[in-house]
Amino acid sequence: MKKRTAILALALMGLLGAAAVSAAEEEKRVTVPGGIYDKPYIKRGGRGSFIGGYMDHELFWNDKNKTFDQHRYIPFIYGQVSERIHVVSEIEFEHGGLVKGKGDSDGEVKLEFATVDISFSEALNYRGGVILSPLGRFNLQHDSPLNDLTNRPLVDQQVIPTTLSEAGMGFFGTFYPSEASLLGYEFYVVNGFNNSTATSIRSGRGSQKVDNNEQKSLVGRLNYSPFLGLDLGASFHWGAYDDAGDDNLAILALDGDFNRGPFELKGEFARASVTGAPADEQFGYYAQVGYHFLPGLVKQFPNSICTATFRYDFIDLEARDETRYTFGVNFRPEEDTALKLDYEIYDQDDKSNGIIFSVASYF
Repeated sequence: MKKRTAILALALMGLLGAAAVSAAEEEKRVTVPGGIYDKPYIKRGGRGSFIGGYMDHELFWNDKNKTFDQHRYIPFIYGQVSERIHVVSEIEFEHGGLVKGKGDSDGEVKLEFATVDISFSEALNYRGGVILSPLGRFNLQHDSPLNDLTNRPLVDQQVIPTTLSEAGMGFFGTFYPSEASLLGYEFYVVNGFNNSTATSIRSGRGSQKVDNNEQKSLVGRLNYSPFLGLDLGASFHWGAYDDAGDDNLAILALDGDFNRGPFELKGEFARASVTGAPADEQFGYYAQVGYHFLPGLVKQFPNSICTATFRYDFIDLEARDETRYTFGVNFRPEEDTALKLDYEIYDQDDKSNGIIFSVASYF
């Protein structure tokens, strides 16, 4: 009878899998070595681990392109090891993520950032890994669902090469000088830019693996909010970029964001000095104004809001300069999801003048 019972139990376990394994047997199974079942998150039953992300999809209609583009699909993975230790990461799939081969790619798959954060206090936190560099406010808050316009500012494409992420480590924290004010800081030692910076800052951005000159770079940002609704920031990036370690890249940036009622004003300025490069001085800026209106316009979405936005962009890369005007209106059925309609006008590149319709959402 005992033998018969054992056979029936084994058969049931085969049909139901892990659901039929007792708590004691499960604990024994996950401690078996081999690299699959001996992971801490399995022992914890997945508690403290979360997944989310965002995506955007765009339609371009101008003289250069009339096409749909699955621009970004970005999974986030967050792990809470303990109350004071967190592991945070973001993986980026761009333009479908189809990589054909060496030097020929339709898309891109990369680790956007992955850090271990250890908190000693609100004023002192350690961070190590592939860091989202605090070079300007936009690089830190570049997610498509956050922004009211589809394309990123020109200065954050060319002078501050968003998205900029680099391998390194350092500290960040927050202080409260008064009841109404806030002072934050981030400061890291990173691998820095590589030799391609002499061609363009964007092409030389952020080493995640090997420092080409073994001389570390410094990046940091201070932000000050004197009262709720206003945030001002100053940031820098400095270090050698060439293989010999003789030529330096220095980027300084200022940014600001102001919210009052339905109005929002924001802007950013950056200047780069690239020794040993043909275009050794480069700068750019943008100014943007937005107005939020018609809350709850659609009854199916009581949290909905519309926004009208105008942005002025300018960059001077010595070899060329560009001015862009963008007019946009968007509809958010929920705060985390936006349908955007933009019209862009370029001063030099008039073939890029045209319409962009896009959708972006967190999940």
